[in-house]
Amino acid sequence: MTDIYNAFARADMQRNFRWLTLALAVTALSLNLTVSWKVFAAEPLREAASRSLMAANSSFFFDSGLVEPVPVAALKAAMLTGLNPEKLLRAEGLGVYVLLFALTLFVLRRRFGEITASMAALFLAANPNMGFYAMQGSSHLYALVFLLLFWHYFDDPAGGRRGALLAGLSGGLACLSRLDSAWALLAIAGLSWAVRRREFALKEAALALGLAAMLTLPYLVWQKAQYGAVFYAQELSLRRWANVDRYGYGPQAEAPRGPLAPAAFLLRNGAAGAVKDGFSGLGRALGFELPRVLYYKALAVLVFLGVYAAFLFKKDRLLFFVAAGLLPALPLAAITQVPASGGIELRYYLWPLWGLCALAGLGFQETLVWVEAGVDKWAARKAEQLKRLAGRK
Repeated sequence: MTDIYNAFARADMQRNFRWLTLALAVTALSLNLTVSWKVFAAEPLREAASRSLMAANSSFFFDSGLVEPVPVAALKAAMLTGLNPEKLLRAEGLGVYVLLFALTLFVLRRRFGEITASMAALFLAANPNMGFYAMQGSSHLYALVFLLLFWHYFDDPAGGRRGALLAGLSGGLACLSRLDSAWALLAIAGLSWAVRRREFALKEAALALGLAAMLTLPYLVWQKAQYGAVFYAQELSLRRWANVDRYGYGPQAEAPRGPLAPAAFLLRNGAAGAVKDGFSGLGRALGFELPRVLYYKALAVLVFLGVYAAFLFKKDRLLFFVAAGLLPALPLAAITQVPASGGIELRYYLWPLWGLCALAGLGFQETLVWVEAGVDKWAARKAEQLKRLAGRK
Protein backbone atom coordinates (compact mmCIF):
# COMPACT_ATOMS: atom_id res chain seq x y z
CA MET A 1 0.00 0.00 0.00
CA THR A 2 1.31 3.48 -0.85
CA ASP A 3 1.93 5.66 2.20
CA ILE A 4 0.30 8.90 1.06
CA TYR A 5 1.59 10.93 3.99
CA ASN A 6 5.23 10.00 3.31
CA ALA A 7 4.77 10.65 -0.41
CA PHE A 8 3.85 14.29 0.29
CA ALA A 9 6.25 14.83 3.20
CA ARG A 10 9.50 13.92 1.43
CA ALA A 11 12.27 16.26 2.53
CA ASP A 12 13.93 16.34 -0.88
CA MET A 13 10.81 17.83 -2.50
CA GLN A 14 11.60 21.29 -1.12
CA ARG A 15 15.27 20.97 -2.02
CA ASN A 16 14.41 20.03 -5.59
CA PHE A 17 11.98 22.93 -5.83
CA ARG A 18 14.64 25.37 -4.62
CA TRP A 19 17.10 24.12 -7.22
CA LEU A 20 14.42 24.34 -9.90
CA THR A 21 13.55 27.96 -9.09
CA LEU A 22 17.23 28.89 -8.95
CA ALA A 23 17.79 27.28 -12.36
CA LEU A 24 14.79 29.17 -13.74
CA ALA A 25 16.13 32.44 -12.30
CA VAL A 26 19.58 31.94 -13.86
CA THR A 27 17.98 30.99 -17.19
CA ALA A 28 15.71 34.06 -17.10
CA LEU A 29 18.68 36.31 -16.35
CA SER A 30 20.71 34.82 -19.20
CA LEU A 31 17.83 35.32 -21.65
CA ASN A 32 17.21 38.87 -20.43
CA LEU A 33 20.88 39.78 -20.82
CA THR A 34 21.06 38.25 -24.31
CA VAL A 35 17.84 39.80 -25.57
CA SER A 36 18.64 43.20 -24.04
CA TRP A 37 22.06 43.29 -25.72
CA LYS A 38 20.49 42.52 -29.10
CA VAL A 39 17.32 44.62 -28.86
CA PHE A 40 18.51 47.70 -26.94
CA ALA A 41 22.03 48.04 -28.36
CA ALA A 42 20.87 50.67 -30.85
CA GLU A 43 18.66 52.51 -28.35
CA PRO A 44 20.14 56.00 -27.84
CA LEU A 45 21.67 56.65 -24.45
CA ARG A 46 19.81 59.19 -22.37
CA GLU A 47 21.04 59.88 -18.86
CA ALA A 48 24.49 58.41 -19.61
CA ALA A 49 24.90 59.98 -23.07
CA SER A 50 27.82 62.20 -22.03
CA ARG A 51 29.36 59.83 -19.46
CA SER A 52 32.18 58.68 -21.73
CA LEU A 53 33.15 62.32 -22.40
CA MET A 54 33.10 63.07 -18.67
CA ALA A 55 35.19 59.96 -18.01
CA ALA A 56 37.74 60.93 -20.65
CA ASN A 57 38.05 64.48 -19.30
CA SER A 58 38.16 63.60 -15.60
CA SER A 59 41.56 63.50 -13.89
CA PHE A 60 40.63 62.02 -10.50
CA PHE A 61 37.70 60.35 -8.75
CA PHE A 62 35.60 63.39 -7.80
CA ASP A 63 36.35 65.24 -11.06
CA SER A 64 33.29 63.71 -12.76
CA GLY A 65 31.63 66.77 -14.25
CA LEU A 66 27.99 67.51 -13.50
CA VAL A 67 27.17 63.99 -12.27
CA GLU A 68 28.07 61.78 -9.33
CA PRO A 69 31.49 60.12 -9.60
CA VAL A 70 30.99 56.34 -9.17
CA PRO A 71 29.49 55.52 -12.63
CA VAL A 72 31.96 57.88 -14.31
CA ALA A 73 34.95 56.39 -12.47
CA ALA A 74 33.79 52.86 -13.32
CA LEU A 75 33.61 53.74 -17.03
CA LYS A 76 36.97 55.53 -16.95
CA ALA A 77 38.58 52.40 -15.54
CA ALA A 78 36.95 50.24 -18.22
CA MET A 79 38.09 52.64 -20.97
CA LEU A 80 41.69 51.73 -20.18
CA THR A 81 41.05 48.62 -22.27
CA GLY A 82 40.77 50.83 -25.37
CA LEU A 83 37.41 49.32 -26.38
CA ASN A 84 34.37 51.25 -27.60
CA PRO A 85 33.19 53.46 -24.68
CA GLU A 86 29.47 53.08 -25.47
CA LYS A 87 29.70 49.30 -25.57
CA LEU A 88 31.72 49.35 -22.36
CA LEU A 89 29.06 51.51 -20.70
CA ARG A 90 26.31 49.08 -21.70
CA ALA A 91 28.37 46.04 -20.71
CA GLU A 92 29.06 47.59 -17.30
CA GLY A 93 25.34 48.18 -16.84
CA LEU A 94 24.63 44.52 -17.52
CA GLY A 95 27.43 43.59 -15.12
CA VAL A 96 25.82 45.70 -12.38
CA TYR A 97 22.52 43.92 -13.13
CA VAL A 98 24.22 40.53 -12.64
CA LEU A 99 25.75 41.76 -9.38
CA LEU A 100 22.32 42.91 -8.19
CA PHE A 101 20.93 39.45 -9.03
CA ALA A 102 23.67 37.75 -6.98
CA LEU A 103 23.20 40.14 -4.04
CA THR A 104 19.45 39.48 -4.10
CA LEU A 105 20.08 35.77 -3.62
CA PHE A 106 22.66 36.41 -0.89
CA VAL A 107 20.73 38.99 1.12
CA LEU A 108 17.25 37.52 0.95
CA ARG A 109 18.42 33.96 1.60
CA ARG A 110 19.93 35.08 4.90
CA ARG A 111 17.00 37.28 5.86
CA PHE A 112 13.89 35.48 4.63
CA GLY A 113 14.75 32.02 3.31
CA GLU A 114 15.80 30.31 0.11
CA ILE A 115 12.38 30.31 -1.57
CA THR A 116 11.96 34.07 -1.10
CA ALA A 117 15.50 34.64 -2.42
CA SER A 118 15.19 32.45 -5.52
CA MET A 119 11.69 33.67 -6.45
CA ALA A 120 12.61 37.35 -5.96
CA ALA A 121 15.72 36.79 -8.09
CA LEU A 122 13.54 35.13 -10.75
CA PHE A 123 11.12 38.07 -10.84
CA LEU A 124 14.02 40.51 -11.01
CA ALA A 125 15.81 38.52 -13.71
CA ALA A 126 12.72 38.25 -15.91
CA ASN A 127 11.88 41.98 -15.78
CA PRO A 128 12.60 43.62 -19.18
CA ASN A 129 12.72 47.08 -17.60
CA MET A 130 15.79 46.00 -15.65
CA GLY A 131 17.45 44.82 -18.87
CA PHE A 132 16.61 48.07 -20.65
CA TYR A 133 17.99 50.36 -17.95
CA ALA A 134 21.04 48.16 -17.51
CA MET A 135 21.75 48.73 -21.21
CA GLN A 136 21.26 52.44 -20.58
CA GLY A 137 23.92 52.34 -17.85
CA SER A 138 21.45 53.94 -15.44
CA SER A 139 23.02 55.43 -12.32
CA HIS A 140 19.92 54.27 -10.44
CA LEU A 141 21.10 50.70 -10.96
CA TYR A 142 24.54 51.49 -9.52
CA ALA A 143 22.95 53.19 -6.52
CA LEU A 144 20.51 50.30 -6.03
CA VAL A 145 23.35 47.82 -5.49
CA PHE A 146 24.81 49.95 -2.69
CA LEU A 147 21.40 50.80 -1.21
CA LEU A 148 20.68 47.08 -0.97
CA LEU A 149 23.97 46.48 0.87
CA PHE A 150 23.28 49.42 3.21
CA TRP A 151 19.81 48.06 3.96
CA HIS A 152 21.27 44.61 4.63
CA TYR A 153 24.00 45.68 7.05
CA PHE A 154 22.20 48.57 8.74
CA ASP A 155 20.38 47.77 11.99
CA ASP A 156 21.59 44.16 11.87
CA PRO A 157 21.66 42.79 15.45
CA ALA A 158 24.50 40.40 14.53
CA GLY A 159 26.43 42.98 12.54
CA GLY A 160 28.00 45.01 15.33
CA ARG A 161 30.68 47.53 14.45
CA ARG A 162 31.76 45.59 11.37
CA GLY A 163 28.20 45.69 10.00
CA ALA A 164 27.99 49.41 10.72
CA LEU A 165 31.23 50.06 8.82
CA LEU A 166 30.02 48.01 5.85
CA ALA A 167 26.69 49.86 5.94
CA GLY A 168 28.48 53.20 6.03
CA LEU A 169 30.74 52.27 3.12
CA SER A 170 27.75 51.07 1.09
CA GLY A 171 25.72 54.16 1.96
CA GLY A 172 28.56 56.47 0.92
CA LEU A 173 28.96 54.70 -2.43
CA ALA A 174 25.20 54.89 -2.96
CA CYS A 175 25.31 58.66 -2.48
CA LEU A 176 28.32 58.89 -4.78
CA SER A 177 26.31 57.03 -7.43
CA ARG A 178 23.23 59.23 -6.97
CA LEU A 179 23.14 61.91 -4.31
CA ASP A 180 19.38 61.52 -3.82
CA SER A 181 20.21 58.14 -2.27
CA ALA A 182 20.77 60.14 0.92
CA TRP A 183 16.99 60.46 1.30
CA ALA A 184 16.64 56.68 1.07
CA LEU A 185 19.38 56.15 3.68
CA LEU A 186 17.72 58.55 6.10
CA ALA A 187 14.32 56.94 5.50
CA ILE A 188 15.68 53.44 6.22
CA ALA A 189 17.37 54.70 9.38
CA GLY A 190 14.34 56.70 10.53
CA LEU A 191 11.84 53.91 9.96
CA SER A 192 14.08 51.36 11.68
CA TRP A 193 14.42 53.63 14.72
CA ALA A 194 10.70 54.45 14.84
CA VAL A 195 9.58 50.81 14.78
CA ARG A 196 12.30 49.21 16.94
CA ARG A 197 13.43 51.84 19.40
CA ARG A 198 14.35 49.42 22.18
CA GLU A 199 16.41 47.10 19.97
CA PHE A 200 17.79 49.89 17.78
CA ALA A 201 21.60 50.03 17.91
CA LEU A 202 22.01 53.80 18.09
CA LYS A 203 25.83 53.88 18.21
CA GLU A 204 26.19 51.55 15.23
CA ALA A 205 23.56 53.52 13.29
CA ALA A 206 25.39 56.79 13.99
CA LEU A 207 28.66 55.17 12.88
CA ALA A 208 27.10 53.95 9.61
CA LEU A 209 25.46 57.27 8.74
CA GLY A 210 28.54 59.23 9.84
CA LEU A 211 30.83 57.17 7.63
CA ALA A 212 28.45 57.55 4.67
CA ALA A 213 28.45 61.33 5.20
CA MET A 214 32.26 61.44 5.47
CA LEU A 215 32.66 59.54 2.19
CA THR A 216 30.20 61.86 0.43
CA LEU A 217 31.57 65.10 1.86
CA PRO A 218 34.65 65.39 -0.46
CA TYR A 219 32.34 65.29 -3.49
CA LEU A 220 30.29 68.16 -2.06
CA VAL A 221 33.47 70.10 -1.24
CA TRP A 222 34.66 69.55 -4.81
CA GLN A 223 31.40 70.92 -6.21
CA LYS A 224 31.73 73.95 -3.96
CA ALA A 225 35.31 74.57 -5.09
CA GLN A 226 34.60 73.92 -8.77
CA TYR A 227 31.17 75.47 -9.24
CA GLY A 228 30.64 77.67 -6.18
CA ALA A 229 27.75 75.62 -4.74
CA VAL A 230 27.71 72.40 -2.75
CA PHE A 231 24.74 70.93 -4.65
CA TYR A 232 25.37 72.71 -7.95
CA ALA A 233 24.74 69.76 -10.32
CA GLN A 234 21.69 68.60 -8.38
CA GLU A 235 20.22 72.10 -8.21
CA LEU A 236 20.67 72.55 -11.96
CA SER A 237 18.73 69.30 -12.40
CA LEU A 238 15.96 70.61 -10.15
CA ARG A 239 15.76 73.76 -12.28
CA ARG A 240 15.27 71.61 -15.41
CA TRP A 241 12.53 69.65 -13.65
CA ALA A 242 10.78 72.85 -12.55
CA ASN A 243 10.91 74.24 -16.08
CA VAL A 244 9.54 71.02 -17.58
CA ASP A 245 6.72 71.11 -15.03
CA ARG A 246 5.80 74.71 -15.86
CA TYR A 247 6.65 75.06 -19.55
CA GLY A 248 6.78 71.51 -20.88
CA TYR A 249 9.13 70.94 -23.80
CA GLY A 250 7.93 73.90 -25.86
CA PRO A 251 9.81 77.20 -26.33
CA GLN A 252 11.19 78.35 -22.99
CA ALA A 253 12.45 81.82 -23.78
CA GLU A 254 11.15 83.17 -20.48
CA ALA A 255 12.12 80.13 -18.43
CA PRO A 256 14.37 80.85 -15.42
CA ARG A 257 17.96 79.67 -15.53
CA GLY A 258 20.51 78.69 -12.90
CA PRO A 259 20.41 76.38 -9.89
CA LEU A 260 17.23 75.88 -7.87
CA ALA A 261 17.52 74.91 -4.20
CA PRO A 262 15.59 71.81 -3.02
CA ALA A 263 13.31 73.84 -0.74
CA ALA A 264 12.55 76.30 -3.54
CA PHE A 265 11.79 73.40 -5.88
CA LEU A 266 9.36 71.78 -3.43
CA LEU A 267 7.64 75.11 -2.72
CA ARG A 268 7.67 76.38 -6.33
CA ASN A 269 3.84 76.33 -6.35
CA GLY A 270 3.46 77.32 -2.71
CA ALA A 271 2.91 75.15 0.35
CA ALA A 272 -0.56 74.03 -0.79
CA GLY A 273 0.85 73.15 -4.20
CA ALA A 274 3.62 71.10 -2.58
CA VAL A 275 1.09 69.06 -0.61
CA LYS A 276 -1.09 68.61 -3.69
CA ASP A 277 1.87 67.53 -5.83
CA GLY A 278 2.99 65.11 -3.13
CA PHE A 279 -0.36 63.31 -2.93
CA SER A 280 -0.79 63.44 -6.70
CA GLY A 281 2.67 61.95 -7.21
CA LEU A 282 2.06 59.23 -4.64
CA GLY A 283 -1.26 58.29 -6.22
CA ARG A 284 0.25 58.17 -9.69
CA ALA A 285 3.23 56.13 -8.50
CA LEU A 286 1.09 53.54 -6.69
CA GLY A 287 -1.65 53.37 -9.29
CA PHE A 288 0.30 53.64 -12.54
CA GLU A 289 4.12 53.74 -12.51
CA LEU A 290 4.85 50.97 -10.00
CA PRO A 291 2.58 48.45 -11.79
CA ARG A 292 4.27 49.43 -15.06
CA VAL A 293 7.79 48.96 -13.76
CA LEU A 294 6.75 45.64 -12.17
CA TYR A 295 5.70 44.67 -15.72
CA TYR A 296 3.91 41.40 -14.92
CA LYS A 297 0.56 42.46 -13.48
CA ALA A 298 -0.09 39.04 -11.90
CA LEU A 299 2.82 39.69 -9.54
CA ALA A 300 0.68 42.32 -7.82
CA VAL A 301 -1.20 39.47 -6.10
CA LEU A 302 2.04 38.05 -4.70
CA VAL A 303 3.17 41.55 -3.67
CA PHE A 304 -0.09 41.97 -1.72
CA LEU A 305 0.47 38.59 -0.03
CA GLY A 306 4.05 39.61 0.70
CA VAL A 307 2.89 42.85 2.36
CA TYR A 308 0.43 40.83 4.45
CA ALA A 309 3.17 38.36 5.45
CA ALA A 310 5.58 41.19 6.26
CA PHE A 311 3.06 42.65 8.72
CA LEU A 312 1.99 39.26 10.09
CA PHE A 313 5.48 37.91 10.74
CA LYS A 314 7.07 41.30 11.57
CA LYS A 315 9.33 41.26 8.51
CA ASP A 316 8.73 44.96 8.01
CA ARG A 317 12.29 45.72 6.86
CA LEU A 318 11.20 44.93 3.29
CA LEU A 319 8.48 47.54 3.60
CA PHE A 320 11.09 50.02 4.83
CA PHE A 321 13.11 49.46 1.65
CA VAL A 322 10.11 49.98 -0.64
CA ALA A 323 9.12 53.19 1.17
CA ALA A 324 12.71 54.49 1.23
CA GLY A 325 13.22 53.67 -2.44
CA LEU A 326 10.02 55.43 -3.43
CA LEU A 327 10.64 58.58 -1.36
CA PRO A 328 13.17 60.32 -3.69
CA ALA A 329 10.83 59.87 -6.68
CA LEU A 330 7.75 61.41 -5.06
CA PRO A 331 8.71 65.11 -5.53
CA LEU A 332 9.06 64.38 -9.27
CA ALA A 333 6.25 61.88 -9.76
CA ALA A 334 3.53 64.43 -10.55
CA ILE A 335 5.62 66.08 -13.31
CA THR A 336 4.91 65.13 -16.93
CA GLN A 337 8.45 64.30 -18.00
CA VAL A 338 7.31 61.72 -20.60
CA PRO A 339 4.76 63.48 -22.87
CA ALA A 340 3.47 60.25 -24.43
CA SER A 341 2.40 58.56 -21.20
CA GLY A 342 2.70 61.26 -18.56
CA GLY A 343 4.70 60.88 -15.38
CA ILE A 344 8.43 60.31 -15.16
CA GLU A 345 10.83 57.70 -16.55
CA LEU A 346 10.55 54.27 -14.97
CA ARG A 347 14.23 54.34 -13.98
CA TYR A 348 13.20 56.48 -11.01
CA TYR A 349 11.24 53.47 -9.72
CA LEU A 350 14.00 50.86 -9.97
CA TRP A 351 14.69 51.13 -6.23
CA PRO A 352 11.16 50.27 -5.05
CA LEU A 353 10.96 47.70 -7.87
CA TRP A 354 13.57 45.60 -6.08
CA GLY A 355 11.50 45.76 -2.91
CA LEU A 356 8.35 44.74 -4.78
CA CYS A 357 10.14 41.70 -6.27
CA ALA A 358 11.33 40.75 -2.79
CA LEU A 359 7.80 41.12 -1.39
CA ALA A 360 6.46 38.96 -4.24
CA GLY A 361 9.05 36.31 -3.37
CA LEU A 362 8.05 36.46 0.30
CA GLY A 363 4.37 36.22 -0.65
CA PHE A 364 5.08 33.15 -2.78
CA GLN A 365 7.07 31.51 0.01
CA GLU A 366 4.41 32.04 2.65
CA THR A 367 1.66 30.86 0.27
CA LEU A 368 3.70 27.73 -0.40
CA VAL A 369 4.10 27.12 3.33
CA TRP A 370 0.32 27.50 3.79
CA VAL A 371 -0.39 25.10 0.91
CA GLU A 372 2.13 22.56 2.21
CA ALA A 373 0.57 22.68 5.67
CA GLY A 374 -2.86 22.05 4.12
CA VAL A 375 -1.55 19.16 2.00
CA ASP A 376 0.16 17.63 5.04
CA LYS A 377 -3.11 17.71 7.00
CA TRP A 378 -5.04 16.21 4.07
CA ALA A 379 -2.40 13.50 3.56
CA ALA A 380 -2.45 12.65 7.26
CA ARG A 381 -6.24 12.32 7.21
CA LYS A 382 -6.13 10.12 4.08
CA ALA A 383 -3.45 7.91 5.62
CA GLU A 384 -5.52 7.51 8.78
CA GLN A 385 -8.56 6.59 6.69
CA LEU A 386 -6.58 3.98 4.75
CA LYS A 387 -5.24 2.47 7.96
CA ARG A 388 -8.77 2.16 9.33
CA LEU A 389 -9.96 0.48 6.14
CA ALA A 390 -7.04 -1.92 6.24
CA GLY A 391 -7.84 -2.73 9.88
CA ARG A 392 -11.43 -3.62 9.05
CA LYS A 393 -10.26 -6.04 6.39
